[in-house]
Amino acid sequence: MSNPITVTLNPDEITVCQLIGRMRSLIARSANVKDAKIGEQDGNEADVLGLMAEYAFAKHFNLFPDLGLTPRSGSADGVYKGWRYDIKSTTYENGRLLCTTKENLDVDMYILGITKDNTVTFPGWALSKELRNEKNKIDLGHGTHYGLNQADLRTFTTT
Repeated sequence: MSNPITVTLNPDEITVCQLIGRMRSLIARSANVKDAKIGEQDGNEADVLGLMAEYAFAKHFNLFPDLGLTPRSGSADGVYKGWRYDIKSTTYENGRLLCTTKENLDVDMYILGITKDNTVTFPGWALSKELRNEKNKIDLGHGTHYGLNQADLRTFTTT
């Protein structure tokens, strides 16, 4: 992994992410939005970790994070250099960049965020068409998804 970006969140930022992440989870489930997490983690936890990664990315690049609470499915998390991005988070240090097989026309690039305690590391990213390629279909025990290893990701110096 070359040139990963690491962002440390302070206690207040973590509290905001926990509050909004849990609220998003409640609102989405109340609106019957399908939980698209890949894995066995709790949906609330996945939403909090996801928001921490989104917030950390926005913080690093001086972007305003989407803190909205409306139910949504499949939209982008933000815009970076004109590219609509979707951040995928994991707690596994060697985690892969994963996405579902459901097509998402609102996303140009996918970004991997690895969350550990109060830090989020971004090892890289991939264009949607690079990740969502038939050769990248994998099954990690939770159905078929698209996935790339960290070694196959672009670094942020190549954007």
